[in-house]
Amino acid sequence: MGCAAPNSLHWEDLRSRPPEQILGQDGVRLNPEGRGYEVAFLNALYHVDPVAERIVELAPNPLRVMSEEFQILLIRYLVAENGGPIDGIDVSEKDLPGGVTFFQGPHALHVVPIAKAYGDDPEAFAARGSELGAEPRQYGDKAMRFFPFPKISVTYVLWRGDEEFPASVSVIFDKSITRWFQLDMIFTTVMVITERIVRG
Repeated sequence: MGCAAPNSLHWEDLRSRPPEQILGQDGVRLNPEGRGYEVAFLNALYHVDPVAERIVELAPNPLRVMSEEFQILLIRYLVAENGGPIDGIDVSEKDLPGGVTFFQGPHALHVVPIAKAYGDDPEAFAARGSELGAEPRQYGDKAMRFFPFPKISVTYVLWRGDEEFPASVSVIFDKSITRWFQLDMIFTTVMVITERIVRG
């Protein structure tokens, strides 16, 4: 089930790409009925039909409402240049080229809901991350490494709140993410992951 949908330019871009290019993306395959593509995101599977201009979640929650931003993110992944393997080099958003100026104000990474929901319970954050296929990392009070797409790594680092400082969350990316997405789509990736963690 969708809400607002991507505009026609996104769909036109997807339709213009050779199928072999799209199928070269990790986690993407042809729909068995020959209508578009199936793509994995976190622990879910989606059917993207560029002819019908429609995205449907196949599993685990076919009734999930999908934001326009999420639908655009799926399409942008399908048409992205394949960024290749993960580098294994952790960087913050400020370390990405142009990140210092971009990730400010309205483009600050959308992580406050994580701090509010899990700042007093890092173990619950870890449990929720595991449900979404994330793996633990050794940062902060609790850190979970998410794979929104098979070779795109986004790690959330949670710092527990105390009497002196409120809970906080930072994000670490594998440096290779810039080979897949520009900064606006990196921002969108974090926004979508955060909403999926908090709202299900």
